[in-house]
Amino acid sequence: MTLGIVLPLVLLALVVFVLVMFARRAARALAVSRAATAFQTEVVDCSGRIMPVVDDLVRRVDAVRRHQLPAEEIRGALAEAQGTFEREREVIAGWQLPSGFTVLVGDMAEDVDRLARAVQTISFGTELAVEGTGHQRELESQTVIKRGYLNLLHARQSLLDHAATVASRMEATRRSVRSSA
Repeated sequence: MTLGIVLPLVLLALVVFVLVMFARRAARALAVSRAATAFQTEVVDCSGRIMPVVDDLVRRVDAVRRHQLPAEEIRGALAEAQGTFEREREVIAGWQLPSGFTVLVGDMAEDVDRLARAVQTISFGTELAVEGTGHQRELESQTVIKRGYLNLLHARQSLLDHAATVASRMEATRRSVRSSA
């Protein structure tokens, strides 16, 4: 074999090797981007299902706190919210996580659990308000309802913060994958 035949074959093999390596990196970057988009969609969907429930509860509990709404009228909404939060907690447990998001998703799950505990606290306060008699019982029920209300507000804000963090980290992940591809 002469140099005129070997050199083009070596160059052809080198070009094929470079193209295969580029295609593999591009496929990996595409897979990471798809996983990131799917995960971010799950987080947005979860927040979209939880936030209207929380906002409705905040509005109703605030009306109870201000004596604009009787406590027994929000019991059904509390039970529905409790069910929603438990279902969303199960959904979060089933998420396929991209690397580096385990702690953040764990924090989101804790926020949903905190929302559920806040609803339980508010429910206990409404029971005290409905079944209790006397001024002391009224003060105790208002204190319990307010404690649950504040926990509801804090958990809502924390969940919103974590969802925003997921969005910003996903965008950073996409940028780093694009730059490495």
